[in-house]
Amino acid sequence: MSIICKLLHYKALRFLLTGGLNTVVCLGFFAILIKHGVNYLLASTIVFIFGIIEGYVLSSALVFRHKISFRPLLRYAVVYIVSYIVNIVLLYVCVELVNLGKFNGQVITSLLIAVMNYILIKKLVLKLINT
Repeated sequence: MSIICKLLHYKALRFLLTGGLNTVVCLGFFAILIKHGVNYLLASTIVFIFGIIEGYVLSSALVFRHKISFRPLLRYAVVYIVSYIVNIVLLYVCVELVNLGKFNGQVITSLLIAVMNYILIKKLVLKLINT
């Protein structure tokens, strides 16, 4: 068995890889939206909704390998609603108060949100699914 196959047996690593893929796709989508004149806060909202659905599907299929169903999706969505609020506040601070720029602000915000989401999903969503 190759080292890559062995590493992919670890849920945390699969979570990071799928989360990274989700983040890259969402940042690309965000960049496209702001390039086409969409307000950066609205673009972040659209991307966040897309990211919740994409992230849940990827996590269900590739990380936790459980059937995609409605109830866990709702729990997952609640975590992401909290992180959405934190995301918008942090993005506003990065853009308007710290002057990092829209894209750089979203990159920094996304990194912080990724850590927060991992902790919340592991402690709240997965604990409830596995009980």
